[in-house]
Amino acid sequence: MPVVTPVPLIEQSAAAIPLLAGGDQDPPPWLAQTTTDVASSADWKIAEDEVELLRQAADDMDAQDQQFGGNRLWRPTRAHLLWVHHMIDRGIYDEPLGQQLHALAGKFTTSLGWFSYDAGHHTKARQYFSEALNAAMLTGDDVLSSRTLSNMARQAVDLNKGREAIRFARLAQTHAGMWSAPTRVTALLSIREAQGHARVGDAFNCESAIKRAWKEWELGTDDRDPDWTTFLNQAELVCLEGMCRLDLGQTARAQRLLAQSEKLQDVAHSRNRGMCLGRLATAAIGAGDIDHSVDAARKAIGLIRTAGLSSARAVQQLKIVHDGLAPRYRARGVGDLLEEIRAVVA
Repeated sequence: MPVVTPVPLIEQSAAAIPLLAGGDQDPPPWLAQTTTDVASSADWKIAEDEVELLRQAADDMDAQDQQFGGNRLWRPTRAHLLWVHHMIDRGIYDEPLGQQLHALAGKFTTSLGWFSYDAGHHTKARQYFSEALNAAMLTGDDVLSSRTLSNMARQAVDLNKGREAIRFARLAQTHAGMWSAPTRVTALLSIREAQGHARVGDAFNCESAIKRAWKEWELGTDDRDPDWTTFLNQAELVCLEGMCRLDLGQTARAQRLLAQSEKLQDVAHSRNRGMCLGRLATAAIGAGDIDHSVDAARKAIGLIRTAGLSSARAVQQLKIVHDGLAPRYRARGVGDLLEEIRAVVA
C-alpha cells in the first residue's frame, strides 16, 4: 500500500494572512502619493524602457525565489503588481505596449501566487492563481495558462488534493499543445501530473507520467524555453521523481533519488535543495536510516540559518521530520536535532 507523505500545510483563512496597511487592494503607503499624482496627470505616457525595467524586476524576483524562497518576496511583488495595474488603468500607450503590460501583469500575478504559496499563504495563493488564469483565458495567453496551471498543480499536491493536481496538470498540457510548447515545458507538466498520481497512490499512472517527463527532458533545451522552466535541471527532476516515490511508499528508492539530487543541486537553487533535504530526511526515516535522516535535516537547518533560505514549505518539511524522528529521540544525535528543529520552526 502507498504511504502518503504527511502534509501539515493547512489552508489559511484570509484573516490569518498578514497584509500591508490599508487593505489588500490599496497601494502601499510609499506608493499611494505617487499613484495619486500620476492619476491626476492627463498625459502620463508609458515608455517601453519602464516596462522593460519591470519585466527585469519580475525575472529577478523569480531568481531570488529559486535561491531563497518566497517569504520575503510576496509583499514587494504585490507592490509591483499594483503599479503595473496603475500603468494599465491610468497611462497612455499604444496597443502593442498595452499587450506587454497585460502580459507583465499576468507574470507578476502568477509569481505572486507562487510566492504566497511558498510562504504558506494558501488561500491568497489560490486567489492570485485564479486571477492569473482568468487573465490568461481572457487574453488567449496559453503560455501564462500553462505556467499558472502548473503552479496550481504543485500547490494542490501540498494541500493533499491529488486528483485536483492531475486535472490542473492535464489542462496545462492541453494549453501547452496550443502553443506547441518546447519539451522543457512538457517535461515539467508531466512530472506535475506524476506528483498528483503519486499523492493518490496510483503507481501505474505515476510511472507512466515519470517516464514521459524524463523522455521529454532528455530531448534537451530549446531557444523557446520560457524562463519559468529554467529551474528544471537534472537535480530538480530527480528530486521531483524522488518525491513521487516517497508518496508511493517506495522509501528506499526515494532516499537514493533524493540523495542524488541533493548532491547535484547548485547554490542558485538553494530553496529546492532545502526542500530536497527535508524530503530526504523523511525518506531516510521510512527506510530506517536514522543517521542519514539526522544528517540531511541538519543540512536543511544550515541552509535556513546561514544561507538566507526563507521558505515556509522548507520549515513545514522540517516539522514532518521532527514528528517522524520524535519516537526515536534516544537514538544518536536525534534529541539534539529535535531541539534544533524546534528552534527553527518556533
